[in-house]
Amino acid sequence: MTSKRSNIAPLAWQVSTLLAVLVAWQWAAVTNPTTHLPPLQLIFTRYLDLLWGDLLWSAVAPSILRLLIGFSIAVLFGAVLGIVIGSLRWFEPFLRPVIEYLRFIPAVAVLPAALLVFGATDTMRIFVIAFGSVFPVLLAAIDGARRAEELLTDVARICGLSTAERLFRVTLPAASPLIFAGIRIALSIALVMMVISELIAADNGLGYYILRSQRLFQTANVYAGVLMIGTIGLVLTLFLLTFEKRVLAWHRGWRGLSNTKSA
Repeated sequence: MTSKRSNIAPLAWQVSTLLAVLVAWQWAAVTNPTTHLPPLQLIFTRYLDLLWGDLLWSAVAPSILRLLIGFSIAVLFGAVLGIVIGSLRWFEPFLRPVIEYLRFIPAVAVLPAALLVFGATDTMRIFVIAFGSVFPVLLAAIDGARRAEELLTDVARICGLSTAERLFRVTLPAASPLIFAGIRIALSIALVMMVISELIAADNGLGYYILRSQRLFQTANVYAGVLMIGTIGLVLTLFLLTFEKRVLAWHRGWRGLSNTKSA
């Protein structure tokens, strides 16, 4: 009974804080109307237009499509290359300096060069999203592959497993927890780069919608666009956590068993 109360108390404080902020916002918007602080019902109406109206296809859908393509490229490329580099330890010293150098280049700084090479196209935006979000996955995959227990790899080698079989049966499972941690970090970066890439020479997407609304002093639209970005990030994070929970069910069970034995 005490544990239930201790779990409910933080949630009650969080809900109360959120309600207090919303009430204060609405009170300020009604008592002192300004273009910078629109009422909540207007923001919610604009948000519903993005969620269900025509703006879903002109503002939200293009952003989600570019985000998913760029993020998928980053995850696939980063995981595969990272596992290969981490498994071939003699090969890592040749590529690690290049990777360390490139990862310190902000993806925003690459945007003008990408604009010159690809033009104001979806290809440019997908490239920027992929470039910005690939390094967390790549570095996590390298470290995960290097941490694969040498005993397991030696046993797999003695059992006559081929290199590909060792990669898929030993190295990849061992690296998966770190890879998923890198993927979660990469998702937030991909969202940021999605918005930034749509602020330059764009004619659709949430970034373009927010910038255009700001220039037209449509403040409610700006807030609605920001809320939609948060919604996309939340939905994708929940999906990713659910997928991770299923894929790494063996890891959670093994970790729990190890903790039980150690206790």
